[in-house]
Amino acid sequence: LWYVGDYPSYDDRNKKVARSLAKIFEHADCYVGILYDDEVYDGNDIRRVGEEFLYIEQAGTLIESFEACEYETIVCTDPHSYNTFKNEYPEVDFEEFADDPMMPFDREEPWNPEGEIDVRHWTQVVEELVEAGRLGLSGDELDYTVTYHDPCHLGRYNDEYEAPRELIRATGADLHEMPRSRDDSFCCGGGGGGLWTEHDEDVKPSEERLREAVEDTDAGAAIEKFVVACPMCTTMFEDGRKTGDFEDDVEIVDVAELLIEALETGPSSPAA
Repeated sequence: LWYVGDYPSYDDRNKKVARSLAKIFEHADCYVGILYDDEVYDGNDIRRVGEEFLYIEQAGTLIESFEACEYETIVCTDPHSYNTFKNEYPEVDFEEFADDPMMPFDREEPWNPEGEIDVRHWTQVVEELVEAGRLGLSGDELDYTVTYHDPCHLGRYNDEYEAPRELIRATGADLHEMPRSRDDSFCCGGGGGGLWTEHDEDVKPSEERLREAVEDTDAGAAIEKFVVACPMCTTMFEDGRKTGDFEDDVEIVDVAELLIEALETGPSSPAA
């Protein structure tokens, strides 16, 4: 069950990422379903800006949709959704709200308290597909020099650092780490409602991070692509690329977009 998410569904830039991921699933011959009109917002950011009751409403509504489906795994495009479903939905005390007429769901039991439902970020699933040979990558399709930014909710919140890196390497790209990476990664500034917040800093977090990418990595100015694995990171860094005057220096790409380029240029691609 693929939870596509809000930004990958509605934001023009992130729609490209969602389409890339759909092509990857198709290429690997995965059986994938989505919720269509029943996919409501996961509630991550509205909870963080203080709308706890709206978050509960969203969670209960979405869980009812989950339980109407048959699936083995919930796969998330966005690390924020992944963290919310994996770590926060199981903590909701639905019984407390069972008699609340404002809550549009009928539920008293906790959801997934023992983790029996597998919730994963898409990079974790696709890494396994690559290892199984389902994408047919040889590991030398691309020759870009790249760096990678760890998303907060995938890295520090959930200790997933290797899957995105393994996927980048699987394309043949030459990966160089930034000085601040993994559990020391620097936030893009978009989480917790920051995506809609005006920053007072002279240098935005996204601008500083891009400067770090092209100046402080071992490859320095040779970095061609700044690789991300989160829709909010994509949005923040595309903005920082413009406002920080990095448009001629580096390109922002999601791991899924890098994989699709590798698939479309590889020997097993339709063009080849």
